[in-house]
Amino acid sequence: MNIGLVIFFVILIYLVTTIILFLTSRKTDVYEVRMGALSDRTIYRGIALRQEKVETSSYTGYINFYNKETDRIGAQTLAYTIDEDGRLADDLDADKQADQRFTASDYAAFRREVISFTGDFRKENFQTLYDFRNSIMSASQKVSNRSILGSIKDLESNSIHMCYAHGSGDVVYSVDGLEKMTFDKLTPDTFNENKYKRTVITNNQQVKEGDPVFKLISSERWSVAIQVPSEETAQKLVSQKYVRVRFLQNSLESWAHVTDREGEDGSWYVNLEFTNSMVTFCTERFLDLEIYTSQETGLKVPVTSITKGEFYLVPKEFLTTGAGGERGVLLEVYSEDGGKSTQFVASTPYSETEDYYYLDSSGLSSGEIIDMPDSTRQYTIGESDELVGVYYINKGYADFRQIRIIYQNEDYAIVEPNSAYGLMEYDYIVLHADTINPDEFVTDTH
Repeated sequence: MNIGLVIFFVILIYLVTTIILFLTSRKTDVYEVRMGALSDRTIYRGIALRQEKVETSSYTGYINFYNKETDRIGAQTLAYTIDEDGRLADDLDADKQADQRFTASDYAAFRREVISFTGDFRKENFQTLYDFRNSIMSASQKVSNRSILGSIKDLESNSIHMCYAHGSGDVVYSVDGLEKMTFDKLTPDTFNENKYKRTVITNNQQVKEGDPVFKLISSERWSVAIQVPSEETAQKLVSQKYVRVRFLQNSLESWAHVTDREGEDGSWYVNLEFTNSMVTFCTERFLDLEIYTSQETGLKVPVTSITKGEFYLVPKEFLTTGAGGERGVLLEVYSEDGGKSTQFVASTPYSETEDYYYLDSSGLSSGEIIDMPDSTRQYTIGESDELVGVYYINKGYADFRQIRIIYQNEDYAIVEPNSAYGLMEYDYIVLHADTINPDEFVTDTH
């Protein structure tokens, strides 16, 4: 027989068998375990509390402002003018129709702003669009101010009054009646947005003497008050002293100092105190935010990888070592003539307590008797317990590994790293534990 032909057929059979196994094997999704963190996150809608002072009009007439909303102005800064007879508004309309508001230099400046923005804009930095809008609005406001002041000088009218700010702060052209609200005055009714009314004051709007025209926010220190469902929730937040907050409006994140109080009706409130970003939200009273709590770090494992295994509890003193160095127990067996002897059965511990090992139930059966080495003591297999774990596949088959869950949400769990019977970073586990059986070989991964 041609030996070369025999070798050829052996190789051919091997290749065909390998291909058949590959095509018929069940694919197993694999996950590489890495260190990570998870936080418990809860969304609330809160009320912004700031140091706000409302300024009222000293005259009746048509109002025009001279600062962009959210700009910081100083005391005795020109804040607005009141035109009693409307001549200023008519003059500005005439300028607008004659296209006299903007000069060639103004248009050139606007073009440069637009070209610069479009050249540098990136979708991942969408927030820059708001910066661009504010920049254009600021430039437009300056042109309008120049035009208005020029018109006032030309008109030389006693019916136009220059009005100055009585204090310093960030200017907001709206009022809502909650400017004096403080954390200790909150009630459930304060959070009722159906009763909330915000009044916006705009250029050329007619106002009366004593009407609110704008407000000044004097401090960067501010807070967002939220109503929480229970004292337990409030105490959980307060116990952390500081929590990480994400504002849903623009995804800005900041840290807040936490205090709480109980209302007269038993309601609980939490105050989130900030020392920055006030001007970003100074025009808003109600804010949606997400609070991160209970952040835990450890090995990050998908919830789909988590399973449970049943194990026999065996006293530690009954475990021994076989000739090959394997750990196991001495199982009592009987010959056909009734003679009793012991047989070593390899059984790897998967966890332990102070007195017991958790042994794989596949190699042992309930009711079997094992002997203690060098002793006459016996133990009947029967007591069992469940362990939570995953299928570890570094060795090419599904081997159960216990995990100790520190924290878990709907998608992932954070588990204790480097535990005696658990996982280590960069271990590979089965992504979907319900798709594989214990000790099953993993023939294909992707």
